[in-house]
Amino acid sequence: MPTNDPDDVLAQQLRQLRREYLADSVKRVAELRALQAELPRDPRAALGSLRQAFHRLAGSGGSYGFPLVSARSREGEGLAQRLEAAGSPLAPADLAAIGACIAAIDAAFAEARSTVE
Repeated sequence: MPTNDPDDVLAQQLRQLRREYLADSVKRVAELRALQAELPRDPRAALGSLRQAFHRLAGSGGSYGFPLVSARSREGEGLAQRLEAAGSPLAPADLAAIGACIAAIDAAFAEARSTVE
């Protein structure tokens, strides 16, 4: 039964926004993976872009009420920032760590999708 209660309407709108955010999560993770694929070709630019993408997800994950997405994204942002600051060529372990961060964000999104009504 529809309601005219502003709190109910707002809650419905927020649920819809959260569902839309999660629906876009597949594209967001694909963007991270595309940037990861650029690392061997142009590590400096790709790290900067990854850091920014991780930063956006850290903020938006929290804003939409998905703290695990936010936490995993902050970890990725920190890693990208450390690798940028080091300025050294990326080692296989660095590439693997970035891949693990992206996989953790993907898993956090999957978990969030399973809990949203």
